Amino acid sequence: MGDIRGIPTPICPFCQSNLINITASFNPENYEIEMYLLDNASCADCGALLTAPTPADLPS
Repeated sequence: MGDIRGIPTPICPFCQSNLINITASFNPENYEIEMYLLDNASCADCGALLTAPTPADLPS
């Protein structure tokens, strides 16, 4: 398991999985994600520690 926290990524650079575990809170009225923690994400396949991306991290 690797640790690349600090570099926002939607894909695990170790195993190329795009299935990421995050801690999130949901709006109880519409069930949309209200907030998620960026720096405690992990790859669901290999367990690498990641930083979850935001739309602002998308390369232009």
